[in-house]
Amino acid sequence: MKPEEIKLSTFKYKTPIQIRYIDIDMQGHVNNAIFLSYIEQSRVDYMNTLLPNNDFNTNGLIIARTEIDYFQPIFLHDKIYCYTKISSVRNRSFTFENVLASDNNSIKCFAKSIMVCFNYNNNSTIHVPEHWREKILAFEEF
Repeated sequence: MKPEEIKLSTFKYKTPIQIRYIDIDMQGHVNNAIFLSYIEQSRVDYMNTLLPNNDFNTNGLIIARTEIDYFQPIFLHDKIYCYTKISSVRNRSFTFENVLASDNNSIKCFAKSIMVCFNYNNNSTIHVPEHWREKILAFEEF
């Protein structure tokens, strides 16, 4: 996906990101691996907001795939937000899309992650719980 194809208005969830000094690498910008930590934090915030009473230690998620396109560096004093949405829901998984962008809407990266529903007690995948599906579909309006 190209930055000009990304419409931030389609994302209903936004997490402010705190850039820490330790996130900065030898080139003076946020290390590329840290981008994924920012995205993970926003995914966790999103799920905890939609499902505040869920026990994610029992019925939780595992990541099956992540892909990321980097467009611009992030620097220590940038004000960054992670825009998050679920773009599709399947039987046992759903797809998150994330964008890291500055406060002036400069797109830093686009990521897509497939999350699989998982029961940690049984150590096995499960179908997307119906109440999860209902909350996601209502929030995302699709």
